[in-house]
Amino acid sequence: MGSDQHAGHDVVRRRVLGALARTAGLIAAAATGLLQTARAWAGERNVPAFDAKVLDEALAAAGVTDAIESPDVVLRAPDIAENSAIVHIEIESKLPGTRSILLFAEKNPQPFVAQFDILPGMDPFVAVRIKMAESAHLRAVVLTDTGRFFARRETTVTLGGCAG
Repeated sequence: MGSDQHAGHDVVRRRVLGALARTAGLIAAAATGLLQTARAWAGERNVPAFDAKVLDEALAAAGVTDAIESPDVVLRAPDIAENSAIVHIEIESKLPGTRSILLFAEKNPQPFVAQFDILPGMDPFVAVRIKMAESAHLRAVVLTDTGRFFARRETTVTLGGCAG
């Protein structure tokens, strides 16, 4: 066997071993329950909240109409979004016992934009890019062991994003 053929076999062997190692890692993650949580969350999607067409209906369906405004919920979004198809948003909770972070965009065709469930030991911080139908108030709601809290801010968009 020539040295070129031997080198080719080494490359193939490394790729196969790498694929086996990745597969073993996925199996281990599934066995420990790390992959199971993603499937469980997908089944818990709050369909009425996500399907609501106006903000008040979405807040009611999500069960967060009683949220209290708090400086410990930090909502970062641009004052002006030049492209409403890609609006970068960051949400951070400084509240202990944070379980979920919800994001609403007031004038979107479906104002309930996202829900992030925070597992114990995770930093309660998310960053996401969303589409916005038009200039609107954004609202971040944090669910904790002790209550519901929110922050809001307005973002002005200059180019159209989602229409429906």
